[in-house]
Amino acid sequence: MLFYPIKFATNYSTTIIFLFNSFVHTIYRSVFNYIALMDRSGTVLSLGAGSVLLLKGRATARCDGRVSVLGMDVDGRDICVRRGKTLPLEVHGPATISLRMEEDGWYTIADEQSRVGTGIWKGVIDTIRDSRPKRVMLVGATDTGKSTLATYISNVAVADGLGVGMVDSDIGQGDIAPPACIGSCMVREQVLDLRDLEADEYYFIGRLTPVGAEDHLIVGVTYLINNLKSADMVIVNTDGYVGEPGLRYKARMAEYIGADLVVVLGESDGSMMDALRARVVHVDAPSNIQKRRDERVARRIEQYRRFLAGGRKVRFRAGSREFVLACGKRVRFTRNGIMVDDGVIMSYGMLAGMFVALAVGDRVMGFAMLDEVEGSGVTMVTNYEGEFDRVILSSIRLARDVSVEHRLDLI
Repeated sequence: MLFYPIKFATNYSTTIIFLFNSFVHTIYRSVFNYIALMDRSGTVLSLGAGSVLLLKGRATARCDGRVSVLGMDVDGRDICVRRGKTLPLEVHGPATISLRMEEDGWYTIADEQSRVGTGIWKGVIDTIRDSRPKRVMLVGATDTGKSTLATYISNVAVADGLGVGMVDSDIGQGDIAPPACIGSCMVREQVLDLRDLEADEYYFIGRLTPVGAEDHLIVGVTYLINNLKSADMVIVNTDGYVGEPGLRYKARMAEYIGADLVVVLGESDGSMMDALRARVVHVDAPSNIQKRRDERVARRIEQYRRFLAGGRKVRFRAGSREFVLACGKRVRFTRNGIMVDDGVIMSYGMLAGMFVALAVGDRVMGFAMLDEVEGSGVTMVTNYEGEFDRVILSSIRLARDVSVEHRLDLI
């Protein structure tokens, strides 16, 4: 009779000890994680003149003292660095910078002699101030700092009182427009990131790579420039396609748009540009700005979500709108699927999730994701509430929650 109570008591005591140890372990882990988090998110740095703090997002920084970012005074301001973006915080006098970093954020401190910061681009700014070019084109491989330099030039020009137009023609890693699209706007104030700008005009390309779409891109960039009539200077930021065919295409674009100044960043062979009528300046690319492939994909996903945020389902008859490919070819709806030039190229089921542009005539007004396509009706998700008479298809298909992108063999 005593055996079972003793066994029960023993098990009970063991359970109490186990629960107590688990509780202590949980408290220890919580305190350890809290201390680690505070160490990571509560870093305070005291820096002297000439220091450059390279900050990669996701992170925020509170700057007190003489600190600038890409020509913009940030004394007394909180700045936010998006995931995958790297910004140089340049210190011009005694300053205190308080950092808060997410898991994927980091920082490093360099001096003004390092190949970081805006000092490596002083010659570009001097050339612009001396020659006052109307159209500046930036050329360079991926991760050579084209978007960062575009932001810096824009901030300096705005501070000098110029009307600045920005054209973002990078269809794979663009900032102003969603993926597969290029965009333009007038820059009305200094910014830290081109993604803080909102496009005034769009031109839909429908794919994520410029290969095979070079002529289409040149036409699109020309269209966007022509809509920036009030700009004293237009900055054209290009994609990272710089192999021999890519540079040949960039040279054609420079001639076609009448570029006055072409800035070639990094070690890509820019000799093809030297034959242009435009003035050509070769500059170094900043160090420590490389992005991983997953960061590039994540930045595109953020852009899709940005341009589809708050969307609602809209349904309309397929025959009430014109469906076209980005190249301008019309699409016909048939019993078996969509057809171009009398050839079936895609079933209706494959259209579900496609990222598309909504247009009035040739002008892009908004964006949508197709939800369901039938022979007689179309349902899509969009935050655009205006009229449209044309749906421009793309080669991009998104998951319903806009977490994954797939490329289709369509355009």
